[in-house]
Amino acid sequence: MESTPLVADNNQEGKSKLGNLLKANVVFLVYHLAVNIHEPLLTQYLYKRYSDELFHNSTAHTSNQTSTCYLNESDPGYILREKVQDRTSNIQIVLTAISSPIQLISCMFLGAYSDFLGRRFLFIVPLIGELVRYMTLTIVIYWNLDLRYLYIGEVLDGISGGYNGVILASYAYTADNTPPMNSRTVGIAVIDFTTSLSSAVSQIMTGYFIKDLGYFYPSVTTSSLMLLPLLVVVILLPETINTDRRSQYPTPVKAVKNVFGFYFSKDFGPKRSLFWLSIAAYFLIYFNTGGVYIVEYLYQLNQPFCWGPELIGYYNMAVSLSRQLLGIPVIKLLHLCTSDPGICIITSVMQAGAYVLEGLADTNVMLFAVILPCGIASPLLPAVRAIMSRMAPAEMQGSLFAGVGLINIISAGMGVTVYNEIYDATVKIFRGFAFFVCAACHVLAVVIIVLFLCISHRIIDTDTSPVVVINDPDQ
Repeated sequence: MESTPLVADNNQEGKSKLGNLLKANVVFLVYHLAVNIHEPLLTQYLYKRYSDELFHNSTAHTSNQTSTCYLNESDPGYILREKVQDRTSNIQIVLTAISSPIQLISCMFLGAYSDFLGRRFLFIVPLIGELVRYMTLTIVIYWNLDLRYLYIGEVLDGISGGYNGVILASYAYTADNTPPMNSRTVGIAVIDFTTSLSSAVSQIMTGYFIKDLGYFYPSVTTSSLMLLPLLVVVILLPETINTDRRSQYPTPVKAVKNVFGFYFSKDFGPKRSLFWLSIAAYFLIYFNTGGVYIVEYLYQLNQPFCWGPELIGYYNMAVSLSRQLLGIPVIKLLHLCTSDPGICIITSVMQAGAYVLEGLADTNVMLFAVILPCGIASPLLPAVRAIMSRMAPAEMQGSLFAGVGLINIISAGMGVTVYNEIYDATVKIFRGFAFFVCAACHVLAVVIIVLFLCISHRIIDTDTSPVVVINDPDQ
């Protein structure tokens, strides 16, 4: 049993450490500025490369735009454009399949050992991996190299933990600096809404970058931006782990036990069922969030919308701003009349409705109408994370979020594959069918959360967080 407290005076004070949270949010903001330029840039660059390849020396290619619509299915340009979509979708699946399995292992150990080695360690390793991945894309663009060189960056990014490692670090650090009350829900939500703010700034920037400067300079920008959060962590971010725990780090077997103990260890008693239900709901929600975004880009690039980079940037900026402006007020408002499980139910239903509207959209107005319900539904994932965090002991937050990180990797990896395959199979029949599947997953998540709420009333008040330590026969 560990006798040394993980976070000094965190729960005892009952107050959030705002200085630490502010510095961490600077890291999140700059990091996600880079992420939100890189992701649409990568998709549109791949789309352009395959367009140039398939339309080379073809009379069907009459425009330098990223997306050219062909409404007649017998038109050679229409057939080639379908092939471009298919190849872009397939390579995205391959890139995800390369990094995701490696991240499963790296994130599990990074999270577990960060409870002992510190959160700065948890930030630094994946940030270096992300920097290498972004520099790889920059090199491929500059020298117009074979796209398979991108695999190198994906492998190194996977070993370091990559995007999911940074997200894991951010949630664990926030939990360290907030008490297990409603303020933790807000603190975790601020992370997501900080990313929304950075997304709003970067999405429109990306559209104009691509239009006016091509793909190289935006890629250089993302690599440069990725250096800044790494420097902030090294120079400014305070450590939250006491130094006397650094010599107590567990064996690899014990680290794995810590990650999965919430769901299998008898030490957590009846709360195991609550962890299982909450992680199941989280899986379904993140399966949508992490899996359907590539389909959204393809959906917008082709008929009946035929959007270019600028309009895609405007749309993503509007979605991000709605989440930024509505997220915290919605949480504060709903906390006046309901708990976090209630927030999950309400926002999940709202998000399901947004996906139905997106799937039915056949005009720009209908697609832009999705923005408002998406903003109202934005507290969904932060609320689920906060529920799990409050049920876990303070000294095991890194292990908890390591498990959440594993679910992020598995669900997003599966989601990218499943939704791209669904889109490929239904694009000629009903382009928006993938979004109906998203809505169905959210309805199922609502059922699970309702079950969680019923069981939690009989087992334990989930707003309390008694210290639970997994027994280790080796100690």
